[in-house]
Amino acid sequence: MQIREAKLQDLDSLSTLFHTYRHLSVSLNGVSTVQESKNWLEERLKNNEAAFLIAIKNSDMLGFATLYQGFSSISLKKYWVLNDLYVLDSARGLGIGSKLLGAVDSYVISTNAKGVELETSIDNVSAQNLYERLGYVENSQYKNYFKSNEL
Repeated sequence: MQIREAKLQDLDSLSTLFHTYRHLSVSLNGVSTVQESKNWLEERLKNNEAAFLIAIKNSDMLGFATLYQGFSSISLKKYWVLNDLYVLDSARGLGIGSKLLGAVDSYVISTNAKGVELETSIDNVSAQNLYERLGYVENSQYKNYFKSNEL
């Protein structure tokens, strides 16, 4: 198993996996296409706006983690937001999620960032258990708010 940062030549495989993840994560009701996912990923990669860590075994992409950069005004340091973590159903139980999170830790250190932030749904207990087992601590000091500008 190889875990590494995605490059433009990984775009086709990553787009397919990313699109599958998007459909499982939210109800897109068939209105989204693989091409839209590919365009999104290509723009992020070309503009260095994200890091996509991918898990590959025998040339098959089995999972990925998406990191977006954030900044802390208090510590004057950058941090990473783990926005997506996905492993194919057929590859679950093989420790790929843990390996991807280990690669996230290494990436955070190698980029001299202060840490990594993530959120997960309240009912995703298996993800919460994984995060806590790997040293993530639930934030009990702050509430998370979001204001949408979409109608």
